[in-house]
Amino acid sequence: MTVIDIRNIFSDRHVELVDVNPYYIYYAEEKNEDGHNDLFILEYNRRTRKERLIMNYSLDDPTYIQHIFAFEKTIVLILENGSNSFWLIEIEKKSGGEMSRRKIVCTGCFKDCMALDSEHILVYMSPDEDNRDIFDKYKELTGCDCLCYLYNLKTNHKYFVNASLIARAGCENLKLTEVRGESYLILPDPYADESIKEHYYQEQRWINADIRDNIWLCKTSVLIEEIEAGVEKISKKCIASADIKALVRYLGTSGSKVYFRAKEFRSGIEKICSYDITKSDAAPKEKLAVEAAMEPPKDGTVFLIEERPFKVFSVQVGKHKTGIKGMINSEAKFTFENEFGSFLTCIENRYCVTRKTILSEESKKEYTYYYIYDSVTEKHESYECSCHIKGNTLVLY
Repeated sequence: MTVIDIRNIFSDRHVELVDVNPYYIYYAEEKNEDGHNDLFILEYNRRTRKERLIMNYSLDDPTYIQHIFAFEKTIVLILENGSNSFWLIEIEKKSGGEMSRRKIVCTGCFKDCMALDSEHILVYMSPDEDNRDIFDKYKELTGCDCLCYLYNLKTNHKYFVNASLIARAGCENLKLTEVRGESYLILPDPYADESIKEHYYQEQRWINADIRDNIWLCKTSVLIEEIEAGVEKISKKCIASADIKALVRYLGTSGSKVYFRAKEFRSGIEKICSYDITKSDAAPKEKLAVEAAMEPPKDGTVFLIEERPFKVFSVQVGKHKTGIKGMINSEAKFTFENEFGSFLTCIENRYCVTRKTILSEESKKEYTYYYIYDSVTEKHESYECSCHIKGNTLVLY
């Protein structure tokens, strides 16, 4: 495990981490001085331990919210205030120079965005009063509440996304993963909430509709080409499906595997399964695997699931101690004192990270402490700060 302590750099500063890589840490800081709001994008060199200003912007409108995406050579900054327009700014990391700045206008109110790669941004727009009829008609035709656009930074073109599966999903349900240098998009497509799906199962004799959950997989490069070509039915592969008698739910990714939860309503049996993207053309028994059976929690035991990289832990909270056992992609097995707070994760099957929040009776302020407990030496350290974990790297700031 690598611990990077940069609290002295961020002392009395409020920053948002953007990217952590083996050489640099990128972050954004917003300041208000003399009534003026300024946004700073900075770089911390892990080797020299020095900070460098990449770019700063004056935010004339205090309602602006920033969305920042970091890539190998560039940073893409989107500034929006929930209106029908937003600023899209492309910054070169090395020089700190602004490569491009555009004001984009769409139909509706800005809702959310995500980067598919360094040159393509998906933008979701929600209804506004001026275009209520357009959104109502669109929902009637497609079932989608939002309009979706794809913006190509290289060609400076905006494309309307005709694929309702993408428009319906929303940013929170689109999952990017990379396998052998190829980018893939995972699209969880549940029919309804779990309780509603189970209700349909109980009433299935009265239902003729195809009540089905799906998890789709597509190559990101192909998806971009098809969106720009106006395709409605995108090329995709179903990697998991469940009819009215069961359900499937996306859980996470690790390496070449996509993990999902499968539950059969009749028996109540739940399992965590995986799909190997590298074996997509193989027989089902080679690309699909049952990773673990999820028995109903007992004796205070709960399951903690990390989405990326995917891990599952069994957490048993006792009167004085908490027991941890790795179930999938972890071999951790240890206990720690409850005074360390709530379990967050385990790094390298050895280092336990916990969090504890304390309310000061005097100041009425909350203070958050992070503990790193070494399960081999049984020693621990505590820090009052913020914490970011990426792989085997833990950043204190």
